[in-house]
Parts: sequence; C-alpha cells; structure tokens
Amino acid sequence: EAKTLQVEIFMRQKIEKIEKTEQGFQVGPYAARKLLLATGSSQEGYAWAAQLGHTIQKPVPSLFTFNIPTSPLKELSGISHNPVELSLCGTSLVQKGALLITHFGFSGPAALKLSAWGAKILHEREYKTPLSINWLPDETTSQIFETLLALKKAAPEKTLLAENPFRFPKNLWKALLRDERRLNDISQKELQILAHKLHADIYQVEGKTTHKEEFVTCGGVSLKEVEFRTMESKVCPGLYFAGEILDIDGVTGGFNFQAAWTTGFIAGDSAINF
Repeated sequence: EAKTLQVEIFMRQKIEKIEKTEQGFQVGPYAARKLLLATGSSQEGYAWAAQLGHTIQKPVPSLFTFNIPTSPLKELSGISHNPVELSLCGTSLVQKGALLITHFGFSGPAALKLSAWGAKILHEREYKTPLSINWLPDETTSQIFETLLALKKAAPEKTLLAENPFRFPKNLWKALLRDERRLNDISQKELQILAHKLHADIYQVEGKTTHKEEFVTCGGVSLKEVEFRTMESKVCPGLYFAGEILDIDGVTGGFNFQAAWTTGFIAGDSAINF
C-alpha cells in the first residue's frame, strides 16, 4: 500500500534532534507538517516527547515473573495450581488466577497480572518484597480449618498427606504439608497453623524475570496530554503518538498489541485528515 501511494520509507536514519518550527517540525534533515512518534519504549522517543513539552511517566518493566531463590517449591517446576490469589504484602494489590511453579520462582497468569498492576510499586521496591499466596481463595481460613478438623474426626488413623482434602497436585500438597503423620497425631493447633498457611503463604521475591523476558513497558507519555479521539498532543499541535511510547499497558500481551494497532490507526488517519 505504501508503494502504491508512493510513500517514501527511509531506513536506518539517525535522528539526532527534533525541533518544533512555524511550519511544523524539523526531524533531523527532514521537514514535516505533522509528526507521529511510534518509538515504543525507546529512550530516544521519550526524550523527544519531553523536549516537545510532554510529561513522561517513569518507564518500568511490566508483565514479568517473580524470582524467588529461597522458594522451597522450585523443585516442583512445571506444576500449576488454579485458582490462587497472589497479593503484594503491604498493598491492596491482589490478583486471582492460575499459578505456575518454575525453577526460579512463580509465573502464570496470576503472577503476570500482579506484576502488571504492581509494576510501579515493584520497581520502587527494587523487586524485593514479600508475596502472599492464598492457595484456596474460595474458602476462608475458618472453612479450611473446619475441613481439616472434620477429616481428623472422620479418619484419625489416616495420614493427612494421603487424604489430600483440597485436591492439590500430589507433589505440591506434599511440599506444602511436609507432614506424613496420621491425623490423630496432628493437634488442632497444628491444623490451625496449616489452615492459616494455606490462606496466606509468604514467599520473599528477590527480583523479576532474570532473562529479560518482560513483555511490555509501564509508563511513557502522560495520557492527560493526549487527545484520544485523534491521538494528537494537547501541548504540541501537529504531534501524534501511537503504541508503547504512551503510558498504556494491560495484563496480556494481546492487549498491548491491540493498543498499538488501534492508536497507530487513529493517529495515522487523524494526521492526514486534520
């Protein structure tokens, strides 16, 4: 389509500076009436936007997994459990979904969603924070305890490990329980402690994904400074934005692709029609 419309595409051009002019913009050696910045998470793009008057919300990684080197569950890599509730201790941030145990910590939808909503807080904490796992989010601590107590009364000679009343994956239940005694030998106090653990199991996060596998960036050009009907700047007429340079991110990679395509279409269409 670009060839049909005789659009010139210049590849591998080094742009040192962008300036606002009376006629529009000077983009390195090129003059233009309109300018669309679609530079993703490039630091140069943020710098150009700032030079043209925009506020940049600090860019930080989003949609990543949790590195927990002290996790006693790492040997269970590949096991998942659904649903769980993950929460960042000391905040109101909670996400529910499937959790995947990995050789370095935790992944899966619950972890990725929590990292997205908590991207800025996690960055401020340098990715070192206690993480709470509610392994049975559809039950209260009291309900969990009552289930354990009823099982103790009904089958005192059986082991809690073999009974597995909450239908955890076998090896995960064994790791969480770490107790092969008969129910009759487990005190009510110990059952209360177990119920609390299943409702609020604490792990220490010591970092995010170690292999640069973050999916998207949280932060960028402040949305308050962009007119969403056209994607034009409110502070620099003739300037448009599209994609990840904007402070837009969602809880799945697909959302971020869609945001890039949609803002790109609106910005391009608006730039040639207004």
